[in-house]
Amino acid sequence: MKQVFILISCLLLSSPLLANDSPEALQEAFMTAIRAMDTDALAACYSADATSYDVGVQVVKGAEAVAASWGGFFSVYNVLEAKLFNNTVETHGDTGIAWGEFEFIVEPKEGGDSFAMIGRFTDVSRNIDGKWLYILDHVSMVPPAAEE
Repeated sequence: MKQVFILISCLLLSSPLLANDSPEALQEAFMTAIRAMDTDALAACYSADATSYDVGVQVVKGAEAVAASWGGFFSVYNVLEAKLFNNTVETHGDTGIAWGEFEFIVEPKEGGDSFAMIGRFTDVSRNIDGKWLYILDHVSMVPPAAEE
């Protein structure tokens, strides 16, 4: 019985139930959802009235619309790797602010070589009823280097 309790405790402590207990945990939950290409897990990272400025659509409103936007991306690309770098997260009361850069290694689903998508992000999260959620995010892509 003790072993079952330990197993259940470990599962609960590593579950998405705790994914939103800090801005840092929210960011990790978001990146885990990207790597898993899981639109439901992505939607769970956003408030119902969140605003997202993405590269393709420009402005997306609400958690479900953010998930649908990512669903479009996932329908075209397989995400092979996803990481953040030069990442900063600050917490000011019930507001979290994060910014940095990302790199996704993606593979077109219709064939072709994998390639890197490199960009910058800024996001704002808020503690809403004890759960950290994105209320705003903005993404921009780094233009490809000019050929010499």
